[in-house]
Amino acid sequence: MSSVNYLMVTVAACDPSYVEQALQHVAGFAAELREKAGAITARYGVVGTGERAGSLVLFQTYEELNGIDRAFKVYAESSDYQAVISSGKISVTFRNIVKMEDLRLSNESTDAPAYGVVTRFASASPMTDRIQQFVPLFEANGALVMRYGTLVTGSDAGKRWVGVTYPSMDAIEKTYDALRASDAYKALMADVQLDMRNIVRFVG
Repeated sequence: MSSVNYLMVTVAACDPSYVEQALQHVAGFAAELREKAGAITARYGVVGTGERAGSLVLFQTYEELNGIDRAFKVYAESSDYQAVISSGKISVTFRNIVKMEDLRLSNESTDAPAYGVVTRFASASPMTDRIQQFVPLFEANGALVMRYGTLVTGSDAGKRWVGVTYPSMDAIEKTYDALRASDAYKALMADVQLDMRNIVRFVG
């Protein structure tokens, strides 16, 4: 399996009346990203919480930055992408790149996730070893995939980014109940500045 070294996340505000049609187009160019840009994964959905609730979101992962360069070429050539952009009902509000750390669940699932939780925080160092200690906890409570890295573009460059996918809201609830009961997690939260945590509902 290819190594996930980079992630690009795109968030776009969308007219509520256009969401379902837009998602059909996103499915089309997500498939093109896998086929033509070499995306390891291209998952998409709707932001369910926070200030961007209702926005569409697309996560793409790549082994190298050249993959992201190829992704921009796909955008330029994709009829699905051009249809979305020219609709006048959608606007990209956030697109940034995350450099991933070598941290993942020991047994990642290939099942399609129903939900994801995205967390962003500031810390003086990557803290990879401290985050690594929570991998068994996420696994024990149903997490499917876990990614951790540092934003390298945008106004939040330098902040840390955690993305975890789940099969259900119940798995999310169990995970965060376990985290809140963990002294190590309480100590971690005391050493970082948490500034965002949102739930995403995946469509594809």
